[in-house]
Amino acid sequence: MDIFTLSLVSSALVAATPLIWAAMGGLVSHQAGIFNFTLEGLMLFGAFFSVLFGSLIGNVWAGILLGGLMCVVLSVVWGWVVIDLGADQIISALGFILLAQGGTVFLMSALLGQSGGIFSPVQLAMINPLFLASIPVLGPLLSNYTALTYLSWLLLPLFLFVLYGTTFGLALRAVGEKPEAATAAGISVRGIRYVAIAITGFCAAMAGAQLSLGLLGMFTDNMTAGRGIIAFAAVVFGRHRPVTVFLVALFFGFAGALTDRLQGFGLPSELLLTLPYLLTVVALAASGLMVMLRRKGVRRHI
Repeated sequence: MDIFTLSLVSSALVAATPLIWAAMGGLVSHQAGIFNFTLEGLMLFGAFFSVLFGSLIGNVWAGILLGGLMCVVLSVVWGWVVIDLGADQIISALGFILLAQGGTVFLMSALLGQSGGIFSPVQLAMINPLFLASIPVLGPLLSNYTALTYLSWLLLPLFLFVLYGTTFGLALRAVGEKPEAATAAGISVRGIRYVAIAITGFCAAMAGAQLSLGLLGMFTDNMTAGRGIIAFAAVVFGRHRPVTVFLVALFFGFAGALTDRLQGFGLPSELLLTLPYLLTVVALAASGLMVMLRRKGVRRHI
């Protein structure tokens, strides 16, 4: 019972923050009919460029925003390869991830002359809202997080409003479900997909910035450690629905926090470290099974 405490919930919220940002960003691309598997690479680029620009300028938010802008540009380039050149989405995304893993190491060495990792002189501060201080249990539970963590909680209502309450959201879903009908209605399928990919790039960059400037205060080689793939699994398992994707990302964050907590109780760390990834495989397998059963049910009904 020493494991399941309020501190575990707090740790889960922290661990879920980059997953929420990346998963909700990936959701936008999927709504537009783009199978965006680049989340891992975008998070890695976002983590690196946030530290790089933050260190050069001396301002943490300037570094984060410029890192987000760089990821938007890189996302659009990948979008051009996929949308205009017709490249395979999965293969090109894998290439993008490999580019991020090798490119960040190369840039760190070429621009800064360092290897292994770089420390950041600036870092996101922890926020303690004064209006929560007097609330007995909820106050400590919802205090002492970075701004990116608090902003990640607002992504769900924001995306629900955009997707289901705006003309852009309607066009986005039309492009993803029936691109031919969207074209007939005068909607630019190409333009909507570029915008969706750009939003994904910015959100994934915020996820990377949370890792480098919110948690560690530094950038290290391959520091995302598969979190982008876990976020992608949350999108697939959540069936591209904002509420479900958000909750699945929270669940994966809880699994990661629980893994860290269990390592202090004498359990094999090698086995525990596989827990989030094992859950990812189970979630993807369950999602595929549900789709298969649904299709069989439709055929039987016909």
